[in-house]
Amino acid sequence: MILSLTLLLWFCTGLVVALFFFDPLRGWARRFNDRYAAVYAHHFSRGHVARVRRILIGAEIGSFVIGTALFLNVIFGLWATAATFFAIIYLARVLHHREAELFDDQMIDIAYAMTNSLKAGMTLQQAMHLMATEFRPPASEQFAIALREAQIGASVEDALRHIDERMPNQDFRVVVTAVEILRQTGGNMVETFELLVDTLKNRKRVEGKIKALTAQGRMSAIILCSMPFVMALMLYFMNRPYIQPLFTTVLGNIILTIVLLLVATGWLIIKKVITIEV
Repeated sequence: MILSLTLLLWFCTGLVVALFFFDPLRGWARRFNDRYAAVYAHHFSRGHVARVRRILIGAEIGSFVIGTALFLNVIFGLWATAATFFAIIYLARVLHHREAELFDDQMIDIAYAMTNSLKAGMTLQQAMHLMATEFRPPASEQFAIALREAQIGASVEDALRHIDERMPNQDFRVVVTAVEILRQTGGNMVETFELLVDTLKNRKRVEGKIKALTAQGRMSAIILCSMPFVMALMLYFMNRPYIQPLFTTVLGNIILTIVLLLVATGWLIIKKVITIEV
């Protein structure tokens, strides 16, 4: 038994090495790890991209070896590796979404600050400096980057547009568009920003109502998509011989794969239905 397990682990390790050194797959894995290492380094380990990349690679290889060793089946090792890739992507999206939500929560304060700064006679660049120093992240970080761009020669419109590219937000896009139009055609910028503040306040009120109305749909999606896995876990501990063929036979593995695909499809459909754009 120990000899068989050792040979299986060596086989799994060799398979992982072969996959990662196969040129097309190796190139994809390198681009994947470089991209998400930069994302995680921004949130958890600022500036240490190489360290985060090593952690990601170790997690991917380790999940394959552990999944194969636990179930003595290469298919489960591949599933574990795929789950690790999915978890890396999903967590990165969660982090980006959380940062975007924090920036969205600051939008009314940003509009108020720009309006009051313009009323006080400041320029847009001075208003950006105020927000870079007085606001909390992520707004302070984004405006600090935009301020550095403006100081080395970029126009204020381009610097604001780059913020919108890094942190896509419909409300901020309205602000950028208003600044571009007013800088090109002229007009009272203070009055325009006062109208923008009222518009943003109304949009936030509507978004809050929509979130309250769709909360039940989001909870239903979580319950429905987690139910198959909860039931499988309960059966595994209560009546293991009954559910064992799903993990030990080829037909069972195919059925599990189909179930995973159907659950993922159902999650995407429900998410599409309950997502309402304002």
